[in-house]
Amino acid sequence: MTITLERPHRGPMLEPVGGPAPRHGTTQRTAMLTLTAAFILQPILRPAGPGNSSPVDVLTVASILTAAIWATSGHQKLRAPYFIPVALIVIAGAASGLAGLLPGTSILALADDLLLFAWCTTVVNVLSSPRAMRWALAAWSWSGMFWAAVVICAWLGHITALEGLQAVDGNRVLFTFGDPNYASTYWDTTIFVVCAARTPSKRWMRIIAYLLLVWALALTESNGGALALGVGIFFLLLVRAYRKRGWAGAVGLALVIVLAVGGFFTAVPLNSIRQWAAASNQPLLVNSIGRSAQSSAERGLLITETKQLYEMSDGVLGLGPASTKPLLARWLFPYANEAHDDYLAAIVEDGVLGLFGLLLLIGSAASRAGPIIRRPLSARFAAAVPVPAALAAGLLALGVNSFYEEILHFRFLWALLGIVAVLGRDARRVK
Repeated sequence: MTITLERPHRGPMLEPVGGPAPRHGTTQRTAMLTLTAAFILQPILRPAGPGNSSPVDVLTVASILTAAIWATSGHQKLRAPYFIPVALIVIAGAASGLAGLLPGTSILALADDLLLFAWCTTVVNVLSSPRAMRWALAAWSWSGMFWAAVVICAWLGHITALEGLQAVDGNRVLFTFGDPNYASTYWDTTIFVVCAARTPSKRWMRIIAYLLLVWALALTESNGGALALGVGIFFLLLVRAYRKRGWAGAVGLALVIVLAVGGFFTAVPLNSIRQWAAASNQPLLVNSIGRSAQSSAERGLLITETKQLYEMSDGVLGLGPASTKPLLARWLFPYANEAHDDYLAAIVEDGVLGLFGLLLLIGSAASRAGPIIRRPLSARFAAAVPVPAALAAGLLALGVNSFYEEILHFRFLWALLGIVAVLGRDARRVK
């Protein structure tokens, strides 16, 4: 469901969101430029500020404010496609937080949620213009390529300040993300944005972009990030097969890939690959595939602890947003950490209503991604986003990551949700 708010007419009207490109000096153009700048600086999360704030949030807030000024300056219809699921999540978080042991922490987490929803709503309304959409995706693609090149140069030159190395994460290159899983999901998503926008326009330059982004992904040594990328590519291959040969082609390709992967791991067991990687003396292999068994064991322990934490709650309200790690530490659990799983975090921290809100959000996103897979976009949006199915693949990759990391506080997730909402609406309107 989409909430639409119509502002009363106040003086001369500006062009509607879907109309011609904004003229120089208009508030609409300013909103578009600040939003594009926020896209470009998505990786700049360090140095961190209070709560979950980061340097990029200066532009995040600026884009929200300029969009609000633009929206109130004329006869505009504001769309908030994810209002209901987010409202349920916030209501559940407020109830559990106020009744929980850490109300201050919970309120700060809810403020982050509201900021991200406001930014998603800004993306939906500002990028409803095909030209604005094209600019934003091009900026995301080129900046992602640039940041990946910076990361690789820092790694090759052993520039520790730019690598973002932390003792707790070993030699995993974090750049300014501060977290290897956050970094890996950004590189994953940017790969699919490059594919969707076909930016750079020349094929050989896109190949270079893919190589840089995959290299940066490898430097995070994230097994979950690699798995998510593989799932997204697999999905795109199925979509392509379906469009060429229908369901028979898609099912046939799926069977071939599944049998090939299954046969490979039958011939070469995963444990053998892990042992080979651990003994290879290659840091990238040792700390990615080689540590996968340890990572799985730690993940299993964390899941067990989180379930025990849930059993200590009333099972309905939850313990409050962002409370998992501090409560595990307070009650002396051996592995105090965040849940690293959006679904576990939702039920433990926000209770039953919070989990329902999360599932409704996923359903809302899927219902908007479906049309851009099944149907063509309008001519103007098709020129701006030549391969829209790649954005659905990006969402799917993020969905895979949600089982390994709490991605709901990732800023670019909400940007992608907003973009998919715009394109899904356009695809539904095409006859």
